[in-house]
Amino acid sequence: MLPTNRRLAALPLDFLVIGGGIGGLAVAYVLSRAGHRVRVLERRGLHVPGAGHRVPPNMSKILRQWIGEEELMKMSTRCVGTPFHHLRTGDLVGYLHWKPAVMAETGGDFLMMHHDDIIQILYKLATGAGATVHFHTEVVSVHPGSASKPNPSVVLANGVVVTADMLIGADGYKSRVRDVVLQEEDRVEPGGLTLYTGVVDAEAMLKDPELRPYALSDEWAVWMGPYRSICDSAEPQPQRAKKEYFFHVYSWHNKDGQQQDGEESWEELYPTEKLNIDCHGPKVQRLIKLAPHLIRTRFMTRPDGIEDWVDATGRIVLLGDAAHPSFPGGSHPASMAIEDAVVFGSLFSHLRTHCQIGSFTSAYQELRQRRCELMRLADIANAQMVAMPDGPQADARDEDMRRRKDEWDEGTLKAQFEEIAEIFLYDAGDAAEEWWVNWGRFSEVARRQPQGVAGGFGNVTTVTVSKE
Repeated sequence: MLPTNRRLAALPLDFLVIGGGIGGLAVAYVLSRAGHRVRVLERRGLHVPGAGHRVPPNMSKILRQWIGEEELMKMSTRCVGTPFHHLRTGDLVGYLHWKPAVMAETGGDFLMMHHDDIIQILYKLATGAGATVHFHTEVVSVHPGSASKPNPSVVLANGVVVTADMLIGADGYKSRVRDVVLQEEDRVEPGGLTLYTGVVDAEAMLKDPELRPYALSDEWAVWMGPYRSICDSAEPQPQRAKKEYFFHVYSWHNKDGQQQDGEESWEELYPTEKLNIDCHGPKVQRLIKLAPHLIRTRFMTRPDGIEDWVDATGRIVLLGDAAHPSFPGGSHPASMAIEDAVVFGSLFSHLRTHCQIGSFTSAYQELRQRRCELMRLADIANAQMVAMPDGPQADARDEDMRRRKDEWDEGTLKAQFEEIAEIFLYDAGDAAEEWWVNWGRFSEVARRQPQGVAGGFGNVTTVTVSKE
């Protein structure tokens, strides 16, 4: 990994970021650090209902670079392995060791973190670098610029118009900015999965002899059943005192006794007692019943894909779930959003002239699109693998897991590393810098003198729209 980039862009721009989640705050930080002026608009508050994230090495090494090892470990737990259980019986089928030797080769760790802790880290980084974040600020419309005046603008719910040099849509699954980039409404279809996320007070688990080991564990456990699976882990709190436990319930294709329904969002609260848990063993049933409520999220697919991440003017760009909607409950959504931010910010730290904007936004999509799609497909495949119906395929899976659990040796260690190398070894900053060294710096426009930009956010155009 290259040293932390402190390069200041020769041509600082005014960036407007729509969405103050993981991707939005991360890109606000890296752009502000490069000297750009950044304003973030988030329609909700800083603290929203959430649960845990699996933080793979390709993401943890970025966070470690940003805040240091000591601070990171105060807010995370290092995952030592993943036990695989049968959902109905609770029997242990297999165990995947996250071996220290394998993790060391990746340059990071496999961590478990609370969503709120990640947001707090990124918020402090972004505002500390100079970004301004406005919560409870809803955008009701987005307007691209024109040939004569390319600056995009947004209209807020209170009628105020805000204009900037560039606009980043980091506004999630149901992105308002995406509709403007694609110049059409988002066309989605159900993907066959509904996810239910719950958070449990770990103190209650400690009182149950069978649940207590899970509350104290540094593992990410998986429970496998026909068309239904669960993954769960303890959530660390500051100073590593585990106080909460989170779980995802994956319900597939209306074949597990649960109706497929819900919205593609993380905002719908669902009564715990309405979840059908007849197919679960008694231990897992008790765990789920401890959750005061669930968050229901429906997986949706886009048959046409999202081909364009940049609008026709070149000044509006998509990032995170707005650009590549992730598989809910996967291992990679947060890491893909942060990688997006690192690549985008690294490219724009080289900005010297407006003429470079088009090549930078094209490079951003080129560098990110294929990887994000591969990670989404990997998450889907992993979720389907642990929710196979009873039969020969599920039996073969179980046998393979048992063999791996019982036959760890140097050959198995090497095979595990080869399987995960492409995912975990990836370094977003290196990818962007490699593009700059091989392509970006040879552009003639990169050698031109910087051009001035009219004003900063202190002079940004802000008007009140008439209600009439």
